[in-house]
Amino acid sequence: MSQQTNFTSSGLGWVRIAPRWAALLPALLGVLAILMTGCASPPPAFPSAGALEIRNANYATNLLQEGDTVSVEFQYTTNFNSLQKISMDGTLILSSVGSVKAAGKTVEELQAELTRVYKPQIKDDVVTVKLVSSASSLYIAGAVIRPGKIPMDRPMTALEAVMEAGGWDPSRAKLSDVTVLRLEDGKQKTYTLNLSKTLQGANDQPFYLRPFDIIYVPQKTFNY
Repeated sequence: MSQQTNFTSSGLGWVRIAPRWAALLPALLGVLAILMTGCASPPPAFPSAGALEIRNANYATNLLQEGDTVSVEFQYTTNFNSLQKISMDGTLILSSVGSVKAAGKTVEELQAELTRVYKPQIKDDVVTVKLVSSASSLYIAGAVIRPGKIPMDRPMTALEAVMEAGGWDPSRAKLSDVTVLRLEDGKQKTYTLNLSKTLQGANDQPFYLRPFDIIYVPQKTFNY
């Protein structure tokens, strides 16, 4: 008896199939289709480094603090308008409502709070709070051109702070061992940064400073 031979079509043309495999062909093709679909699925999305940088930068100068000067303006009830500095106890003394806590809040949070406390008097008037000047500052010492106090009116990285101080002294500065001192939860924390790698493009995650950080750029050690 002659053995029956089956033919089937594939992406490579017509292929000869042995009889015992002919019945399994539809199932095998189905499994192959599922595997190919899985391979074509897009990889899971991860946040880009740029997005991470933006999130890290936000905290640097967004909270009001003692010494900041803010303006409080009303669209219609202008007799309540005020321009003043947040006192050392963190409050503003405002017309008609008295003491209001401002330090530790964002501008938006303070604006919402004033809208609430003034509501019985101004009804639907619009309250606008603006930060006029910030008391935030940094301190930088060591092998930089102009050591001292640096105003912090925007999010600032450690490398930007060094540049604000006139840059580093190339004959003395050891940029691979820069120290940042920071007060956190009543304790002093120390961070060591390698700004040499940052300048070489080897470090793509900038170190954002916080108000009142102290940056120290050490001097090179020479062995004679």
